[in-house]
Amino acid sequence: MAGKTVVVLGGGVGGVVAANRLRRLLGREHRVVLVDRTVVHSFAPSFTWVMLGQRDPARISRDLRSLSRKGIEFVPQEVSRIDLGNRRVVLEDRELTYDYLIVALGAHYSIEGIPGLGCASTFYSLEGADGLREELPKFRSGRIAVVVSGMPYKCPAAPYEGALLLDHYFRRRGLRGEIEIRVFTPEPAPLPVAGPAVGEQVVDLLVSREVAFSPGSQLVAVDPDGKRLVFKDGSDAPFDLLIVTPLHRVPAVAQEAGLCADGAWVSVDRETLATAFEGVYAVGDVTGIPLANGLMLPKAGVFAHGEAEVVARNIAAEIAGGQGRWAFGGQGACFLETGYGKAAYATGHFFAEPEPQVALRSPGRRWHWAKLGFERLWLFRWF
Repeated sequence: MAGKTVVVLGGGVGGVVAANRLRRLLGREHRVVLVDRTVVHSFAPSFTWVMLGQRDPARISRDLRSLSRKGIEFVPQEVSRIDLGNRRVVLEDRELTYDYLIVALGAHYSIEGIPGLGCASTFYSLEGADGLREELPKFRSGRIAVVVSGMPYKCPAAPYEGALLLDHYFRRRGLRGEIEIRVFTPEPAPLPVAGPAVGEQVVDLLVSREVAFSPGSQLVAVDPDGKRLVFKDGSDAPFDLLIVTPLHRVPAVAQEAGLCADGAWVSVDRETLATAFEGVYAVGDVTGIPLANGLMLPKAGVFAHGEAEVVARNIAAEIAGGQGRWAFGGQGACFLETGYGKAAYATGHFFAEPEPQVALRSPGRRWHWAKLGFERLWLFRWF
């Protein structure tokens, strides 16, 4: 059998899982090539711990070049163009031809579209979380605004986790009485895709910790000098420390390649993650998967992981001369750290009809310890 080449674009959760699984399933006559513009993979669920000084960035980061030990070819370059017609990927100084392509480029962060957003801090990147680690010890009084700047955004629980962890952080320092924490979001309730019951549970958590919640607040501008937020309904709010989710955008190369049929995110078959182009798949945050209730499948690492497993196994089966039999079922789970050594745990079947079936287990120490174990397992298993 002639060797096949599978090119994986993106070294996040979906890309790393897909490359690893393919390498384990395919003989060495076949190539598995992983491309990413950076050599560092960081464990994003731990970014809030980095913000609080509970994790060193190096502890939760791995070098993607180490994957070469497993037989995965790693190319540290920016993707310039995806040429679907000629089955090739154009990089900075070379081209890669492929038999199969997995697009796992994630969502790109942006500040364009909201004037003044560039002044904000964020824990949605390792660099941003590390910057907050240096900034928080200097903050002793004032208003902290945690703002969801736009929809969709990755890890829908993260802004609420961040607010709850900040509450605990400042209580430990004896400063909470001098600090106001408020979450602003355009959503009608926290985690709307999970349903009203889960949203109410999260609001109750915020209320119990004196974290104010302002739903339906669509940010349109930030006044860095006056330290004010401006919302679509004409209202505004002051802040002393602004922490935001960056705006999420589909990578330009995916859009330019014609992978985004609706002009938004990459369109895929929700079970096989196949695009409209033969041999081309997309997984993770770069995709847009509609649900029965009209909302979209959340952008989260757990879904990228599951989708990557399905795609890798089906590609391997096809290369071996068989037919793929794996299907992504929309199951997912996530931790919501609440401080005090506890975490809540959400699990759900998001392809259920007419609504996703999601349950949120109350904060407990076992879920916090489970997240600690998951962090160690992830960094050990895939690198």
